[in-house]
Amino acid sequence: MSENLTFFVPYHTGYAHAELIQSFSSYTDVHLFIYKWNPAYDYIKEQFSNIKQVHCHEFSIDNILSELNEQKHRKVVILLTASTNYLFGQLQLRLFRTIQQYNPSIIDVYPIGHCMYGCQSCAYAYTHCLPITFTNYMQTKNEKLTLEKDYDILICPSYSFEGAPFSLLSNPDIIEYIAQLKFPHAIKLHPLAYESGKHPFLALTKLESKHVEELSQISKNLILNKQLSTLKLIEHARIIICDSNSSIPFETLYFHDKKYIFVYETSNDYDEQDDRQNYFHKFHNVEQLKNLIEQYYNHQLECKTENSHEFFLEKYNEPDGKEIEQLAEVRQWTNVDEQDNSKEKYDRDTIKQAVNEEFKSNVTPMALYVLGDHTMSEIVEIFFNNPENQLFDVMQSNVDDL
Repeated sequence: MSENLTFFVPYHTGYAHAELIQSFSSYTDVHLFIYKWNPAYDYIKEQFSNIKQVHCHEFSIDNILSELNEQKHRKVVILLTASTNYLFGQLQLRLFRTIQQYNPSIIDVYPIGHCMYGCQSCAYAYTHCLPITFTNYMQTKNEKLTLEKDYDILICPSYSFEGAPFSLLSNPDIIEYIAQLKFPHAIKLHPLAYESGKHPFLALTKLESKHVEELSQISKNLILNKQLSTLKLIEHARIIICDSNSSIPFETLYFHDKKYIFVYETSNDYDEQDDRQNYFHKFHNVEQLKNLIEQYYNHQLECKTENSHEFFLEKYNEPDGKEIEQLAEVRQWTNVDEQDNSKEKYDRDTIKQAVNEEFKSNVTPMALYVLGDHTMSEIVEIFFNNPENQLFDVMQSNVDDL
């Protein structure tokens, strides 16, 4: 544990980042600032209530500044879990870099890059330096996985967008087949599936939401969202069924035990540059998926993952559970000159004025979500119910800006 450093995390999702927070809390204290509009506010507080290294606060500029002053001799790193490919993450970066200008105890504002190779939500190369997705898995590897039912097949659907409904969850024939699947299987939905319709700007498509509801009603093989470690589920499985636009296929390549990876791909997803695909069996429709499963159980299917671990190591270091220590060294968090901040006072009014100046020309719904002063209903009232302001409608319908 580092005694000279602490992490601050503005928290805008539910269970999607819980594993990541546990990884960072193994290195030092983590302060979660949970947005008051976050529909997962209560159960995220409950999730971390028994972890002494994790401290939960309501997100506000005042609370953040107060906790900065409380840290005294410690340096602070702001960890952003939102992808800076999208507007919310970009605005968060602006906010905390503005605060950093006035508070030298903040030594870095770092977008974590929680996804791995193959996931399109984090496109910047610097976010994929270390396999931190594996950190908590490696540290808890000896803890036994508790299962209600055994399974050979693990199904991990991703999600898509209204204007581009190309996910496995968007294919009604495949969903119907999965709901009636007779072979032993488990379904691990994306955490977003449990929050869709509640979160202000993260949601499944209407078709995906419909299919999730159908699976929830028909299938008895859904894994509860509180089973956070997808890697432990992958380790147990023999067949992984997932989307091409996902980090799941690549994460599966880490394992040595000759798994079978069935990847759903549409013509819109095809990428000839995708060097993972030599290790997959692809399917485009339900008949192809049926055929793959039948070939597997008839011992007629080629295993393509025999050398997959070597490919994994071409992209990442071997996970060892010490990725946060390595990241601290790479980002030079431990090399900052020691200085006593215990008597240093920061003028919060000056900082808040600087934030107001930075955002006064960008008073949009997304900016208000980032600043965290309002609840979701208040933001809806400000923008949606004002006939002179249609920005809220534009934001809700334009997923490319999210």
